[in-house]
Amino acid sequence: MAVLGGNANSLINKMVDFRASTQAFMEYLGKSTEQNDATESIPPDKIPMYLERLEHYRAIYKNKDKQTK
Repeated sequence: MAVLGGNANSLINKMVDFRASTQAFMEYLGKSTEQNDATESIPPDKIPMYLERLEHYRAIYKNKDKQTK
Protein backbone atom coordinates (compact mmCIF):
# COMPACT_ATOMS: atom_id res chain seq x y z
CA MET A 1 0.00 0.00 0.00
CA ALA A 2 1.38 3.41 -0.99
CA VAL A 3 1.93 6.11 1.57
CA LEU A 4 -0.45 9.02 1.08
CA GLY A 5 2.19 11.55 2.07
CA GLY A 6 4.28 10.60 -0.96
CA ASN A 7 1.58 11.76 -3.37
CA ALA A 8 -0.01 14.49 -1.29
CA ASN A 9 1.86 17.38 -2.93
CA SER A 10 0.99 16.13 -6.41
CA LEU A 11 -2.67 15.78 -5.44
CA ILE A 12 -2.74 19.26 -3.92
CA ASN A 13 -1.18 20.72 -7.08
CA LYS A 14 -3.83 19.02 -9.20
CA MET A 15 -6.58 20.33 -6.92
CA VAL A 16 -5.19 23.87 -7.17
CA ASP A 17 -4.98 23.64 -10.96
CA PHE A 18 -8.52 22.28 -11.16
CA ARG A 19 -9.80 25.06 -8.91
CA ALA A 20 -8.14 27.67 -11.13
CA SER A 21 -9.61 26.18 -14.30
CA THR A 22 -13.05 26.02 -12.70
CA GLN A 23 -12.84 29.65 -11.55
CA ALA A 24 -11.81 30.82 -15.03
CA PHE A 25 -14.62 28.84 -16.64
CA MET A 26 -17.18 30.25 -14.22
CA GLU A 27 -15.94 33.76 -15.02
CA TYR A 28 -16.29 32.97 -18.72
CA LEU A 29 -19.91 31.96 -18.09
CA GLY A 30 -20.52 35.11 -16.08
CA LYS A 31 -21.11 33.12 -12.89
CA SER A 32 -17.89 33.76 -11.04
CA THR A 33 -17.54 33.71 -7.29
CA GLU A 34 -15.62 36.25 -5.27
CA GLN A 35 -11.86 35.77 -5.48
CA ASN A 36 -11.63 35.41 -1.69
CA ASP A 37 -14.19 32.60 -1.77
CA ALA A 38 -12.22 30.86 -4.51
CA THR A 39 -9.00 30.85 -2.51
CA GLU A 40 -10.43 29.77 0.87
CA SER A 41 -9.79 26.08 0.23
CA ILE A 42 -6.28 26.61 -1.14
CA PRO A 43 -3.26 26.26 1.14
CA PRO A 44 -1.54 29.64 1.56
CA ASP A 45 1.72 28.39 0.06
CA LYS A 46 -0.16 27.35 -3.13
CA ILE A 47 -1.92 30.68 -3.75
CA PRO A 48 0.84 31.97 -6.09
CA MET A 49 0.49 28.79 -8.15
CA TYR A 50 -3.29 29.21 -8.17
CA LEU A 51 -3.04 32.80 -9.41
CA GLU A 52 -0.59 31.79 -12.13
CA ARG A 53 -2.84 28.96 -13.33
CA LEU A 54 -5.90 31.21 -13.12
CA GLU A 55 -4.29 33.70 -15.49
CA HIS A 56 -3.39 30.82 -17.82
CA TYR A 57 -6.97 29.58 -17.96
CA ARG A 58 -8.40 33.09 -18.24
CA ALA A 59 -6.23 33.60 -21.33
CA ILE A 60 -7.61 30.40 -22.85
CA TYR A 61 -11.22 31.42 -22.31
CA LYS A 62 -10.52 34.97 -23.44
CA ASN A 63 -9.17 33.59 -26.73
CA LYS A 64 -12.20 31.30 -27.08
CA ASP A 65 -14.49 34.28 -26.60
CA LYS A 66 -12.70 36.24 -29.35
CA GLN A 67 -13.02 33.29 -31.76
CA THR A 68 -16.79 33.07 -31.29
CA LYS A 69 -17.44 36.74 -32.03
